[in-house]
Amino acid sequence: MIRSVKCHRLMAIAIVCVASVAFAADASGDWTLAGPFGGTATSIAVDPSNPKVVLGGAMNSLLFKSSDAGANWELLSFPKRHLSELTSILVDPDDPNHYLVGLISSDGGGLYTSRDAGKTWSVVKEISTLGVRALAYAPSQHSRFVAGTAHGGVMLSDDAGKTWTRASDPKNGEMDSITAVAFDAKDPNIFYAGTSHLPWKTMDAGKNWSSIHTGMIDDSDVFSIYVDPVNSQNILASACSGIYASGDRGDLWRKLMGIPNTSRRTHVIRQDPAVSSVIYAGTTTGLYKSLNSGAAWKTLTSTQANSIAFDPANPQVIYLALQYEGIGKSENGGERIAPVNHGFVDRVISAVTVSGGKLVAIESQEGESTGIFSSVDRGDSWVQTPSPRTLAGVHLKAVVGLPDSDKVLLAASARQIYKSLDGGVTWKVLPVRLVIPPPPVDQTAKKPIPARPRRAATRSGSASRARAAARPVKPKPIIKEVSVSDVSALYSAGSGPKAVLFAATDLGLLRSTDLGEHWSLADIKGSSAVTALYIGPGATPLLIARAANGLFQSKDAGENWTALDFPLPSSDVNDVAISEGDEPTLVAATRLGLYYSQLGSKWKTKPAGLPVSTVSAVLFGDKPDTVYAVEYGSLYQSTDRAASWSEVRSSLPTTRIRQLWRPIPSSSRIFGLTGELGIVYRD
Repeated sequence: MIRSVKCHRLMAIAIVCVASVAFAADASGDWTLAGPFGGTATSIAVDPSNPKVVLGGAMNSLLFKSSDAGANWELLSFPKRHLSELTSILVDPDDPNHYLVGLISSDGGGLYTSRDAGKTWSVVKEISTLGVRALAYAPSQHSRFVAGTAHGGVMLSDDAGKTWTRASDPKNGEMDSITAVAFDAKDPNIFYAGTSHLPWKTMDAGKNWSSIHTGMIDDSDVFSIYVDPVNSQNILASACSGIYASGDRGDLWRKLMGIPNTSRRTHVIRQDPAVSSVIYAGTTTGLYKSLNSGAAWKTLTSTQANSIAFDPANPQVIYLALQYEGIGKSENGGERIAPVNHGFVDRVISAVTVSGGKLVAIESQEGESTGIFSSVDRGDSWVQTPSPRTLAGVHLKAVVGLPDSDKVLLAASARQIYKSLDGGVTWKVLPVRLVIPPPPVDQTAKKPIPARPRRAATRSGSASRARAAARPVKPKPIIKEVSVSDVSALYSAGSGPKAVLFAATDLGLLRSTDLGEHWSLADIKGSSAVTALYIGPGATPLLIARAANGLFQSKDAGENWTALDFPLPSSDVNDVAISEGDEPTLVAATRLGLYYSQLGSKWKTKPAGLPVSTVSAVLFGDKPDTVYAVEYGSLYQSTDRAASWSEVRSSLPTTRIRQLWRPIPSSSRIFGLTGELGIVYRD
C-alpha cells in the first residue's frame, strides 16, 4: 500500500524525455498517449516463464504490460474501481496467459483474473469486495495460490485461482486484515501472513495458525515477507519498525540494523535469488542494498520503492515500482537504476500553456513540490524540469506563458502567484500589487474665490512658484499590496507589448499589462469572485468571464465588461468555446447539457446526437464549423457549429478526458487532459 512521503529524483539525469505512444496505429485521428510518462507505480511482476514480459500496476486501476523487458509499455483494459490502487500482481508460473491482480479501493477492492494475457478480465467472486493487498504461489506446488485480503483474512486456492476458500480463522480478529503473504520454498502447507499488527504462520495449509512475533517490536505493520528459496528456515520480514530476520521459520526474530531510523518504514524486502547474502530493502526514503545479510547497507536511490521484481533468468536485472518516478530498471544489481517509462503514465496534469515555441504543463501533486514539463515538438514528447528551485512544498495549480517568450512564466498555488524568468527553473513570489484608480475629479465643484492681488513680485522665481501653486494637482492612483485566498487560473491574451495577463481569483478578475508586476481589478458589476475566463481567437479576442453572479463579456481586452445573457446560473457552466468572426458562435458546456448561440441571439440546447447530460469541456477545431465536446470522458464532434453531434470512438482502453486544448491555431491537433493518463492528443 502506498504511503506518501518526500520524493527525490531517481537520478540527477533521470528526467522524463519520451516519445508518444499511439494506441491505434491503423486508426487515423485516434488519441495518442503522450505522457509526460512516469508517475507513481505501485506494483511490479515479471513472467516466470518469459522474462521479457513485465506487468506494472499504478493508482486509478491502471495496469500496464511490457513485452520487451520494460522498453515500451502498453495500457491494458483493466476494470475501473473508484480511488483504487493495484497492490499486487501474480503471473501463473504454469500458464503465461493467466494473470491475477489484487487491488484496494474506496468500495473495498477485490481480485481480478485474466486468462488471455490481459485482454479481458473477470472478478473473482469469492474475493470481489474484500480488497487484496498481497498474492503468492507455492514454489513447490504451482497450483496453490494465497491472497492476503484487507477484510477477509487469508484466502486459499488449490486450482490455480479457479475457486477460493478462507484459510484463516474468521473468529481471529488479529488475522482479518492481511498485508503480506509468502510460501515456504519446499513445503506448500507452510505459509506466512503479515498483518497490521504482527506476523503469523501455518504448518498445515491454514487449519491452524500461530503468532510468530518473538523478537519483533510489538504492533509492527508487516508489509512484506520473503522466504529463502534454498534454505526455508531463513525468512526476512519488513515492517513499519524496520527489517527482521529469522533462522528458524519465524520462531525468533532479530532486527537488522544499519538503515537510518528515518528509513525504517520498509515496504518491501527481497533477497537476491542467486546470492543469499544480498538483500534489497525498499523504504519510504529509498532503496537500500546489503551485501552481508543486513550487517551494512548502502543507498541505491533516494526514491521510495514500493515493489521489487527480479528477472528469473538474470537476477542482476531488477525492476522497481517507484513513487512518482514510475518504473525503474537496473541491469547490475541496483548499482545504476534508469527509468523505463515509455508508455507508462499515471499523472494528473493540472494546467497547460504556450510559452514561446514550447508547450508547458504542470502536475500539482509531484511529491512535496510541483512537476513542470515542457515540449518543443508540439506535444509529441515531454521533458521534466529537474527540481524547480524555490518551489519546495509548493503545489502549483495554474500556469501561463506568453506566445512570444519561452522564458517568462507565471504560476499560482491556491493563495500565491509566482514568476519565472528562465523557463521555470527558478521562481520568485510575485506580490499582488493592486492599482486602485483615484476618485474622479468633481468638475462641478465651486471654484475658490481668488485672493486679493498683492504687489507684483520683483523676482521671476517668486512668480514661477506662484503659478505652480495655482496649478491643480492631478490625483495619483494608489498601489496596494493585497492577498488572495483562491487563485483559480491564469490566462494570457495578445502578445508582445499588447500582452495582457489575467488571474481569476476570489477578489475578482485581475488584469496586468506589465507581466504581473501590477494588477487592476476588472469592473464586473455586482460580482467579486471570478472562477474562469474563456478567450476567443484573434488579436483582440472576445473574453467571457465566469463570475459568481453570471457570465460577462469584454470586447476590448478586458477593460470594460457587460453582462452576457445566459439561461443558467454561472455555477452550472463548466466551459465555453468561442468561434472566430465578428459575431462568433458560443458553445457552453454545462451541468445540464450543451448550449449554443450566435452572439446576441437566443440560446439553443439539446442538439441532435449528444445525450442530455453533463458536458465538461468544449472546443472549436481548426475548421470554422467543427466543435468538440466531452461528456463523461468521451469525445463528441460536430461539423455544423454544434447543431448535431456524433461520438468519436477510440481504441484507447480508457481516456476520461476532462479538458480540451488547441494551443496551435494553425494546427488540427487537439489535446486532452485526462483524469489519470496525463496528456493525450489527436490529429
